[in-house]
Amino acid sequence: MNREIRSVVLSKEQQLRNDIEPIPISGIDDGLTSRWHGFNIFTWQEPCMRRFQKFVKNAYIKLLKETRAPRTRCYIQGWANVVRSGERLSPHSHDQSPFSYLSGNYCVTSQDSATIYYPPYVYAGSLDPKTSIAIKNRPGMLTIFPSGIFHETSIHKGDQERITLAFDIFLEDVDPRGRSGHEGTHILFDDPQEPVGRSLLRN
Repeated sequence: MNREIRSVVLSKEQQLRNDIEPIPISGIDDGLTSRWHGFNIFTWQEPCMRRFQKFVKNAYIKLLKETRAPRTRCYIQGWANVVRSGERLSPHSHDQSPFSYLSGNYCVTSQDSATIYYPPYVYAGSLDPKTSIAIKNRPGMLTIFPSGIFHETSIHKGDQERITLAFDIFLEDVDPRGRSGHEGTHILFDDPQEPVGRSLLRN
């Protein structure tokens, strides 16, 4: 699946860069990361992307069961990150609004890179490397975390692109600026009225 996803992301990269005005973020001035606000990988219909979307949904449902958290109506928006040699994502959090819930990061390709997390119960407002938790990026690995947690990546030193798929899950259909539906990029992700085995990410 990862090889196919890589091909899809790279085939769409230039068009997305042409169509969407960048908003510099996380140390990326001009890339897919700085265009996160203008597209949603959970609407992509390629077979590999459909498999990825269902993989995320199943992982989310499993997380709720393991933490005994209730299902709730929620929305999702996702984007692709393509980081090339010498680049990194600087410290950032995805969302700290009242509507934020969970975020995620799925590794498609990586060569000796890590994502570094700063748990809020230890950093106490100051990002101290001594209290960080570094997780090596491995293709096929999905990490789900509270949206407000600060994190960054190590500098990418590989000769191939580091590609990840990231997403935010919201409890309301609004973006961090309070705009409904994030200008149309949000889609319904889960609804407790739907049977657990039935995905809203379906044809």
